[in-house]
Amino acid sequence: MTPHPTTDPLGLLEPSLVPGDDGFGPSPSTDERRSRRWRGLLVWSATSAPVALLLMAGIAFGPRGINLLSSATLPLLDPVVPVALAALGVLVGLGVGDRREDDRRVFGAACLVAAVTVLVVSAGFAVVPLAAMSSIPRPFWILILTGGICAATSLTLPSDDSLEPRSAATRVIEAGVLLPIVAGGLMLAWLRAGSFVGASVLVAHACGVTLALAAAAWLLLTTVSTETEERVFAVSALLLIGGVAAALSLSALFGGLGAGLLWRYAGRRPRETIRRDVLFVQHPLLVLVLLVAGARADLSSLALALGLGYVVLRVAAQLAAGQVAGRVVGATRDLGVHLLPPGAFGVGFALNANSVVGTDTSMLLAAVVVGTIGSELVAVLLPPRSAGE
Repeated sequence: MTPHPTTDPLGLLEPSLVPGDDGFGPSPSTDERRSRRWRGLLVWSATSAPVALLLMAGIAFGPRGINLLSSATLPLLDPVVPVALAALGVLVGLGVGDRREDDRRVFGAACLVAAVTVLVVSAGFAVVPLAAMSSIPRPFWILILTGGICAATSLTLPSDDSLEPRSAATRVIEAGVLLPIVAGGLMLAWLRAGSFVGASVLVAHACGVTLALAAAAWLLLTTVSTETEERVFAVSALLLIGGVAAALSLSALFGGLGAGLLWRYAGRRPRETIRRDVLFVQHPLLVLVLLVAGARADLSSLALALGLGYVVLRVAAQLAAGQVAGRVVGATRDLGVHLLPPGAFGVGFALNANSVVGTDTSMLLAAVVVGTIGSELVAVLLPPRSAGE
């Protein structure tokens, strides 16, 4: 393992941001780093995808573009979206807890950033109903809380290997989706049940069914003898978990997270089998989610204004919270700037909320899509500094 630079004891900087990238050359200039960020908008890897490009492609292919994803076609894709979101939640659950000494500090920093972002974006969105009472759908709190939860994530895809060395910034980003996923799951349950007690009962029932399905899949995977059977059972488990969330009108990300946590601490063979098979389909499912989200975005003038406000509030919250969270993990260099790329989980949750709530959140979905594209562009314009600066 390559040792971290003395100026970055926790590995806060990504490997591409370490001086000279090879540890010996001069620090890259700001223009060079910005150029890499622009190229990064088109790059595919195990943990990244061209989120902004895929959202814009969805808008172009949708009913307001060339109509390839028409209003008649999109409902046919709706049953697959919860499965895709459940798979993303499973990946997050499988990556939880790599048993490092500073896990608590990283998790605390991640929760701090997520909480500050939710509060700042929600507070900003709370002003909108007062300024445009006739244009904002009711109930207002759906728009306010969902906008904050969507803005609080910066993850596109978790690392495919929990044992590989990762920078503190990457670990904060990965841990930062946990609080928004849980908060989003509880919010959708409350909306579905109409009361706190009803939401608690609904979440308990959903968790029980999901964990029972996950446990059944784990037992089956311990008995199979061929790779084909393993893949069939793993994919079937994802279909069932996503189907349960869709049937109960709950968060598929939350259901997938619960199943992933169970498999994370189960036997090694089922865990590795599920990880392998989910990783095999993660990029196609992510593409599906982003294209559908872009196609469903109704880009009105108000949605564009909300999207612009989303970008400003999110960037301000991430930069401010990153400064404080950097002190928690023991390094302060540009953590907030590393958090600026919005990833895909916020868009996924907005799409999930839109399918559960309906037209009341269609404007929010459009605002999150616009805000995600805008946040990606801001992240390109504000690259992290090198260690030599």
